[in-house]
Formats: sequence, C-alpha cells, structure tokens
Amino acid sequence: MSLNIKKQLNSQLSKDVLNVLELCSQTADENGFKIYLIGGIVRDLLLKRKSFDIDISVEGDAIKFCHLLAEKKYCKITQVQNDLKTAKAVFEHDVEIDFASTRQEFYPRRGHLPVVAKIGCSLEEDVYRRDFTINSLAMSLNKENYGDVIDYVGGVNDLNNKKLRVLHDNSFNEDPSRILRCLKFAARFNFHRDEHTKALQEKYINRQLHDDISWTRIKSELKQSFSLNKAKVYDMFLVNENYKLIYGERPDIKGLEIKTLVDKYQPEHVWLVYLGTVLKNKNIIESFCFTRAEKKIFTDIEHLMNAHLSMLNSNYDIYKFFDKKTMESVLVYYLLSKRKEALIYLEKLSLIKVELNGDEIKELGITDGKQIGKILDELLKKKLAGSIVKKGDEIDFVKSKIK
Repeated sequence: MSLNIKKQLNSQLSKDVLNVLELCSQTADENGFKIYLIGGIVRDLLLKRKSFDIDISVEGDAIKFCHLLAEKKYCKITQVQNDLKTAKAVFEHDVEIDFASTRQEFYPRRGHLPVVAKIGCSLEEDVYRRDFTINSLAMSLNKENYGDVIDYVGGVNDLNNKKLRVLHDNSFNEDPSRILRCLKFAARFNFHRDEHTKALQEKYINRQLHDDISWTRIKSELKQSFSLNKAKVYDMFLVNENYKLIYGERPDIKGLEIKTLVDKYQPEHVWLVYLGTVLKNKNIIESFCFTRAEKKIFTDIEHLMNAHLSMLNSNYDIYKFFDKKTMESVLVYYLLSKRKEALIYLEKLSLIKVELNGDEIKELGITDGKQIGKILDELLKKKLAGSIVKKGDEIDFVKSKIK
C-alpha cells in the first residue's frame, strides 16, 4: 500500500515553499527529470515536525536541472559543486533549496570521506549510501505521483516504532561519526537504537584504536549534539560509552549539572563545556583542529586542573587564579573539582573591576609605569576586599599615594 503525504505537505510547509516545489515539479516534468524531496524533510513531515532544510534529489544532473530553473527566472544559483554535481539555489521570498544528483559512493579508507563511484544513478542506489533508515525516505515531486513516499529500507515502519537503524553492517566502519549522529537523533526525537544497530556500535566503540576516523566530522557531530544543551545527550554519551570514540574519560557528572550551569552563565561555546569534562588527551585535542579560541579553553582547563588551590586565602588570590581564563574552562574546572571558589569567582569576583585606568592615574600625578601597575593591583585588592567601593574612593587612594 502506497503512502502519500501531499496533505501533510500542504499543511506543514509555507505557501512560498509549496509554490517553489510546484515550479520544480513543472520543470522536471517538462524536461524528463525525476526529482524527490529526500532525507530529513520527509522524515520531519511524517513526524509532523517543523523542517528547516529542503533537499531535492535529482535522478541525473542536478546542476543541469538548476540551470533550467534559473533560465526560467525562477531562482538564482548561489553555489555549485561540479565534482558532486550539487547546487544551491535561492527562489522568491528567500526560499533556499539544496539540489543533489543521485550518486553511489564507496569508502577507500575506513572512517574517511567517501569517493563518488557513479553520478546519476537510480534513487534506490542513492538511498543505500545514507546513514539511518529514517533519513533514507524520499517523496516524489513529479506530477503523476506527487506526494508518494518512496521507502526502500523500511524507514516508515522505523519512524512509527521510534527506531534508529543503520542500513548495513559496515555503516559505522565507513563513517564512525554516525555513532554520534545516532546520539543526536535519539535525543532530538526520543528514539532508540534497534538491537542490531546497538551491537554494531558497541563493537566499533570497544575497539582499542580509532585512528581511522575523520576528526573534522567527529567535531562537527559533537558540536551539533552538545550545542542542543540537553542533559539527556550527555548522559547517553556516557552510558553508551561514546566517549571512548575520542579516547575520553568518564567523569562522575550528570548532564543536568552541566545544563544548569550553562543555563545560568550562558557561555559562548556551550558544547565545549560538555566536551571539556571528558576530553583530556593532548594528542586528540590537537587532532580536533580547534580554532584558537576553542584551543585556549582546553589550555586553560589543563592549567587550572594542574594548579594547586591550597594557597587561596583571599578573594584576591581566587581572582588571580581564575583571571583571564575562559568561562568555559572555569565551569569545567568546577564540574571536575567541585571547588566552590570557581563559582565565587563567576558569581561575584569576576564582576569587580577597577574603574580608574592608567591614563587617569597619570592625570592625578603619577607617571611611572611600574608604579601605576602596582597601584592598579593594590586598588584591585582593596576592591575585592570591599574596603574600596566607588570610583571616588579609588581617586582618594591614588592621591594618598602621591602625598
């Protein structure tokens, strides 16, 4: 029995998007192309969820098809990848669609980027290169069967049963980042892995070496997963032993502890607060190709964890210990050490600043650079101790030094 979701399409997508799909449909029929909505958008339509990305698969040359649309002034092509025969186009009212030619791929090395074997293959051949059955669904956009769902792998049934299932036994060997993608989908949709998929994951994770993986892809999936800021994602990451994939260590921390701190302090790099609690291997940190700002977070974590807090006898000592460290690193330090000084710094001490600057101190009569530095440090001590509160008090203190 065929499944048609034209009603869901009309009720869940905007009129602007529906108009664009109609233009694509007409152009495909006029020029002998078979085109399909593919992947996430079909899954989301069936789940009655909002979908943001629109992907269309073209049996044949997607770039050629996009040029046909552009010639009719329906869209403007904004990006083309000739090697993969993919294109991105923007239509009226800023409707953006990714077009991809159907293709077959193979993996010359485990865990690394695939190589295209054939472009313009059948839809069925294209589907089998994908990750999970729920992301392998297509919907026809041709007039004769517009809205019909094409399901070669049992994805509809898995959606109904809230099941995550890979398409073949070599899936995680080909692309280990699918293990983290599975985590993301499980948390986002409240789905569970089928037993065979679970066994395949565990077999891969419990290998001693994971040097055959693309760290760029792993980083991307971790960033997407932990940026959701869901306690459940972190808890599943630990319970499923996903941290072994990145040579991480399992801490005695609950996801809710991290989420509570993230919600309160709003760090810029949310995902690195989660990741920072498990990732300690210096060599792997280098493998991730972190940006300079991201790398500083891990450098700060290492510095804080290797330092000794026993000599922190005053607010000034606490301030100096954490000063110039990233918020993310201070949060990770607290989560791993449970030292209350980290929260004292974040909640109170980090907000205390000396209002006078060096130029203003010069205007008051002190010109020696070293002396200005010492005075600023003394002002900070007194502000942290509470003996100086206002800017006027700071000015009086500097004047007293002149006398």
